[in-house]
Amino acid sequence: MSEPASESLLRRTKRATFDQLFAEGAEALADGSYGIQVVPAEGDQRWGVSALLRPDSRAAVSVEALTCEAVAIAGDGHWLTGAVGNSHLTMRALEYPRDDIGDDDPRVARYADALRAASVGVRPLTFEVTGLTLTRLSVMACALPVDEAADRLSAAYAQALGPDAWLEKEFHREIWYLNLVHFAAAIRDPHRLIRWVAERRRVAPIRLRVTELEIATWRFTGTGMTPRRLAATVLG
Repeated sequence: MSEPASESLLRRTKRATFDQLFAEGAEALADGSYGIQVVPAEGDQRWGVSALLRPDSRAAVSVEALTCEAVAIAGDGHWLTGAVGNSHLTMRALEYPRDDIGDDDPRVARYADALRAASVGVRPLTFEVTGLTLTRLSVMACALPVDEAADRLSAAYAQALGPDAWLEKEFHREIWYLNLVHFAAAIRDPHRLIRWVAERRRVAPIRLRVTELEIATWRFTGTGMTPRRLAATVLG
């Protein structure tokens, strides 16, 4: 894997971004302008094929526990994005949603080849979930990489994709995160949810390991969006 110099490496560790998201999310919940998720259709701009990092089983259980607490306050009808089997860190979105993805899809094959090339020699990645924040669309868990490995992998993958990196060519992710709950209905008590998240802006760190990288599309299962694996590679 190519290694950009540390001084030019774009790190996804901007804690201030989580603070900004909380301020914007709390305001949206308080005045009722928060977003409501709908099941994506072809032509939408969210929930397309993506490159994902999946948490280890122990961390996934801890993330799900936080998800269950959050949705108990938010109320019925919301998406359990942080449930075991759903939880993920997005490394990169690759395209918009489409329905014509077959087993021999040429685009997916290129995404997978680039992922394998970028991950050669990369050891399992480690993050710490350090707290929660709000957005206009979700309750989110903040994840910080313990070293530069995840950011180096992200940069190497963008390079390996070449022209297939078009979707996020002008978009630079500033943070790593896992969404716990996406709002898909009216929030039962917005002010209580704001307070609950505010009290958990910092939590005892949850160690999270990533041993597999995944190219996935998404399907709605009634309680949220679940990734459907299209290709994968193992780290280390």
